[in-house]
Formats: sequence, structure tokens, C-alpha cells
Amino acid sequence: MKKTLIALAAVAATGAAMAQSSVTLYGVADIGITDTNATGTKLKLDSSGTMNNTGSRWGIRGTEDLGGGLKAGFNFEAQVWLDDGAVKESTVPNNPPNPKNGNYFDRAAYMTLSGGFGELSLGRRLNPAFHTAAAWELTGAANYSAVSSQFGAVLAGVRTSDMIMYTSPNMSGFVAQFGHRLKGDNGTKASNDLSLRYAQGPLSVAFNYNNNAGRTGNNKHLGASYDFGGFKLAGAWIDPAGAAKGFAIGGSTTVGTVTLTADFVRDTKAKDTDFVLEAKYPLSKRTFAYAAYLRDGKKKDGAFKAATARKDVGGFGLGIRHNF
Repeated sequence: MKKTLIALAAVAATGAAMAQSSVTLYGVADIGITDTNATGTKLKLDSSGTMNNTGSRWGIRGTEDLGGGLKAGFNFEAQVWLDDGAVKESTVPNNPPNPKNGNYFDRAAYMTLSGGFGELSLGRRLNPAFHTAAAWELTGAANYSAVSSQFGAVLAGVRTSDMIMYTSPNMSGFVAQFGHRLKGDNGTKASNDLSLRYAQGPLSVAFNYNNNAGRTGNNKHLGASYDFGGFKLAGAWIDPAGAAKGFAIGGSTTVGTVTLTADFVRDTKAKDTDFVLEAKYPLSKRTFAYAAYLRDGKKKDGAFKAATARKDVGGFGLGIRHNF
């Protein structure tokens, strides 16, 4: 009898431990027909490319309740190309893959410890600079974002490897996020990436400072958006390292069920303008169709490296995205 009670207690304890842990499989499938008027390009079916809304991927994440308000977690995420089924790294300009070629989970591979103090993460993931732009940018940080095309460097590569990142709790809409890369992981010097974000009601404001990837100088940008109800307005001041400097301004509105967005981004030093026009049509809560046109100015390299052709280059994408 005693042994039976001990066995039942052990089973109950195991069940309680399992109940405190969770693992989730998730992902995004995005595929469409894309084309540009750049030299040598052709109409094609594409997935995870510049004129797709986002990169197709699958991932797995999990958490474990450690007790006392603490949780441990992990996240692994890999790129998937639906046009040919390949698992390979991103080719989107200004969104470079993991420099250690061939890494399967090139989009994310990190662990977290979270609690009332916020969250501490260690590994490779989207960095504070990206989250800053995503807080106000109107396309939802799409692959064809004009901000990324014109000022991709200010986003510090979008993802950072070997990063120690702290995210504060949400304090009445305010969140602080700080990423650090140690000198031994960054080549010649350590790097820092600070994001300060506020989102409450219709207003969102975000500021970023970073000197990531060991580049000379630093990047800064301040952006905001405001939702007036039927119309959303966004703008930003952007000051990357080097000679570039400029701004972004755009608007978004919904006509029926279709969301229309226009975003213009200007490098005032190079006198170069990139812009994107986007339409989204929801098919369900997790699936939408989209059409987008991105114009890359000829004065400097951008999404299509237009400077090599010395002409404006336009890209078009028509596709569908499903989140699971």
C-alpha cells in the first residue's frame, strides 16, 4: 500500500511539472508572384524574397515555470522557401543572414529567463533596432519596406548573433530594451543597441541608438505613428552612421476591408527617395492577400541596388500570407 501511494505521488508530481511547461510549433507561409525592372530579372514565383510581405519560416518555442514568478524559455526559428522547399538563408537586402553560413536556425536561436524584472535573453534574435522601427513603420516591417530599402543599416542588420538582451516590463505603455554584444563576439569592439518605446491607445513613439556590427559611428532614429480612427499617420527622423540622413512619412487607411498604405523615405544627403505602395485584403484572422510596389531611387544602393544600373528600379509583388 505504501509503495502504491509513493508511486501515485510520483506520477502526480510528474504531471504537475509537465503542466507547468509548454512547447509551441508556429510559423508563416508566404508566397507570391514577383517582378522588377532591374537588369537581368524576370517574372517569377518567390517566397521570402524582397517583394514578399515576409520571410516564410517555421519555429518552435517553449517555456517552463520555475516557480517564484520565474520562467525559462527558448526559441528556434528557421527560414523556409516555399517555391522550391529549400531551407536556406535570407537574400533580402539589408536583412543579412547569420554570418556563420549554413546555420539551420538562422532566424532565431536563443534562451530566456523572465519574471517581474522583465526578460533576459541570450543568443541570436531580432534586435532592439528592428523592434524600434516595427513600432511605427506602416507595413509591419515587411520585406518590401521603403525604410529598410533606404536606411537598412540603421536597423543594425535586423538580427544580432551572440546578443545579450534585456527587455523591461511594460510600464503603462513604456518598454525599454537593451542589446549588448561582447567584444569577443564582435571582432574589434563591443556593440550596444538601445530601444525606448511607448505605445498607448492610438499613439506609438520609439527611439533607437545603436553601434552594432562593429561599424564606425552610430545609428539613431526616432519614429512615431498616430491612429486617427479611419487614417493612420507615421513619420520618422533617421540619422545613420556616415553621411546619410533623412526622414520617412506615410499614411494608411482602410477602404471597406482593404488596407491601403503609402510610405515615402528620403535620404536628404544623397537626394534619393524610395517609396512603397501596399494593399492588404484579409481572408481570415490568420491569412491575407497583398499587393505591393516598391520604388528604389537611383542615387544610392537600396532594395534592388539601383545605383549599379543608374536608374530608378521598381519591384512588384502579389501574394498571400498565412500565419500558423
